[in-house]
This record gives sequence, C-alpha cells and structure tokens, in this order.
Amino acid sequence: MHGVRVSRWSLAYFYVAIGSLATAELILMLGIANPLQALSSAWTLVAVHLTTIGWATMLMLGALQQFVPVLTAKELTSHAMSGITWASLTAGLVLLLLGFLTLPGGLIFGDAWLLPTGGTLIVLGIVVALWNLGATLTHAWPWNLPVWFIASGLLFLLLTVSLGLIFAIGLSYPTFLTPGLAMAIFGRGLVAHIMGGIVGWLTLSAMGVSYKLFSMFTLAPEHRGWWGWTAYSATGGGVALIWVSQWVASSSLSSTVGWVMGGVGLSIFLVDMVRLYHSRKRRILELNADMGRWALAALTIAVLLEAWVRITGQWTEWTLPLVFFWLFGWVGGLGLTQLYKIVPFLAWLDSFGTKMGKQRTPRVQDLVRESRDKPAFIAYFVAIFLALLGLAWQSEWFFQGAMGLALVSTLDISRALWRVRHRRVLTGPPTHTAMLITERSKTP
Repeated sequence: MHGVRVSRWSLAYFYVAIGSLATAELILMLGIANPLQALSSAWTLVAVHLTTIGWATMLMLGALQQFVPVLTAKELTSHAMSGITWASLTAGLVLLLLGFLTLPGGLIFGDAWLLPTGGTLIVLGIVVALWNLGATLTHAWPWNLPVWFIASGLLFLLLTVSLGLIFAIGLSYPTFLTPGLAMAIFGRGLVAHIMGGIVGWLTLSAMGVSYKLFSMFTLAPEHRGWWGWTAYSATGGGVALIWVSQWVASSSLSSTVGWVMGGVGLSIFLVDMVRLYHSRKRRILELNADMGRWALAALTIAVLLEAWVRITGQWTEWTLPLVFFWLFGWVGGLGLTQLYKIVPFLAWLDSFGTKMGKQRTPRVQDLVRESRDKPAFIAYFVAIFLALLGLAWQSEWFFQGAMGLALVSTLDISRALWRVRHRRVLTGPPTHTAMLITERSKTP
C-alpha cells in the first residue's frame, strides 16, 4: 500500500452495488420478476441486469479502483475517470432498466431511445474504466498471475457490454438488424453474451481477486506456481474457445473442448484454493476468509452441476438454476464476504493510514463485530442454496421464500457495512483498548 491513495470512488460503487442486489432480491421475492415463467419478460430482464451490471459489475469495478493500484504499487491513472465511469454506468443502468420496462409486461410507456441510450452509456463507462485501469496495469509489466486474470476479465467485459448494446438496439429498433443477423445475434450471440459476462468477466476477475485477497488475509504464499497458471490458462482458454465457437458454424467439437478446458481450469483453481488455505500462517480465520470458503463451495457445486448437466444433456431443465447459482452463490457470495473486509479496510486506511507507527491504532477487525454478523452470511448461503432447489423443482413459492431470506441476510450485512462508515475509532494510551463510538466524527 506504500504510495497508494485510498480510492475515493470505491464506496460509491459499493453503494450502487448493494442497492442493486437488494432490489433484485426484493422483486424476485415478491414474484414481480419470475424467472420460472418467462426469462425474456420485462421484469425478469430488470432483475438479471440489476444483478449482473448493478451488483456484480459495479462491485468488481469499485474493488478494482483500489485493487489494481495495490497490485501495481502505482497510483491510479485518474481518480476523476473513476468518477466518470461510476456516473456513466449508474445513469446507463437506470435508463436500461427503464427501457426494459417499456417492453411487453413492463409498467411504463416510453420511447425506443431508452434502451440503446442506456446501453451506450454503459459501454462508454466501461471504455473509460478500461482506459484508466489498463494504463495503470501497464506499469506492472511483466504481469503476475492475478493481473493476467483481471486483464482477461476486463477484455471479456468489453465484449459482453458491446454485444449487450447490439441487443438493446435490436430490441428497440427491430429493422436495425436483418432477419438473418438478428437470428444469429439473439441466438448464438446470447450464449456468447452470457458466457462472456458470467465466466469471462466475473469469474476470471473473481479468481484473480481471490488469489490476491485470500493470500493476503490468510497469510498464505502468493506464488501459486504450476497450479495457478494452469488454472488461468485452462479457464481463460476454455471460455475464449466457447465464445468464439458461438460465431462459427458446425462448432460443436470446439465448444465441447472449451467446456472441458473450462471445467478442468476451475477444478484446478478450487484444488489450489484448498492448498492455499492449508498453507496459511493465520490459524484463526477472520470472518471474510472463513465465509469465503462457502463461496468457493458454491463454485464447486456449480462446476459439478455443470459437468453432470453436460453428461446427461439436461440443459433445458438446469440452465436457469446453474446461471442463478453461479451469479448469487459464487460471484455474489464472494462479493459479500470480501466486502466485509474491504469496506473496513478502506475505512481504516482513511482514518489511520497516515497515523500508522506514530500512535496506537486499532486493528481492522476492531471495526466490525464478527460474532454478530456471521449468522447473516450463513443465512445468505443457505438461502441461495434453497433458491437453487426451488428453481430446480420449479416451485415458485419455495424460490420466493428463499429469496426473502436472502434479502433479509443482505440487508443485515449491509447494516454491518454501514456502521463501519458511520462510527469513529478513538484510541487511548497504549495500555487502553480501542473504543468504538457509534457516531462518526464530524471533524476531518
């Protein structure tokens, strides 16, 4: 962290992210968005994009504003660009969601410009983020393993949102695409859009972040050797092959090879995570690292389910449960657990980073109450697993009840994060214990 300032925009990204997650869970709980009835309905599209863009993408980009400078030991190229990205993505998301609600089954009537304008703003925000983060990453060459994961993920992010913009224009202006091109875009292109976003962008980036954060927070060796590089090569190569195969006729063989490569890469990553935890020096895990294992367990279940579905050919029955569990169990679970460390860490740096070594300072974990907050994380993962069963059984009431539990858990975790930012820590003489005061100081 030497020479790296605290990102003043990361928390703004996190606010939008958690708000989007809670909103998505709310409309799924109430049945306003019902993925069991119609995946292409207006409200289901709202829930999907609240989760993928509003929650997961905003969360990941907000974390990378601080994480990339830590990896490179260089100042972020432009903090102003971080703000531009946040504003562009937030405005684009709002317009995109309003545009979905103008489709059949939505609540509002609006002009056709809403969807493509929202999509354009999202693409512009991503381009600015790539310029900003990419310029910072160039200072880290040759890249280490986490940087390769993140750089590859950012490339898939650009591909995913670019395809999304084409979808938005095609939905708003049907004559924009020829019938043959529309069939290809909304057929093969949809698979590429989903794979590029969930596995290419979110999973590759999450794997890179996991390697760095879990090593830091468990005091485990950062150099992963053959295991880490094989996990990256197989997973990244596999999803790239699947993505390209969607645009090539008679590509079933290459697509199958891509699926196998991706599954092998993810399996190696999971085994390496077990090795990382076993080699840690910190015997007693903090809550974020402890519950992070639940997110890794969710990924394990998702990989096993994907393998079983491919062997049995039951894609029709299991695509929806798999995508849901991948987003909420693996990506969402990892995001929530690591936010529980990232937010207090940023708060600690903001208040005590310059005082380190000059006066007594509290530990980062003194800013939270792990025993109080652990049940919320357990309830979240249990809720997502129950929701997976609800989708698999095609039981609407069971799925909605599980999402209600997920919403309560998310709100409780949000409460804990909010308290971190609205309290101050006073430190007494060296013999005194750090005292936590509920209200944050009004003074700088």
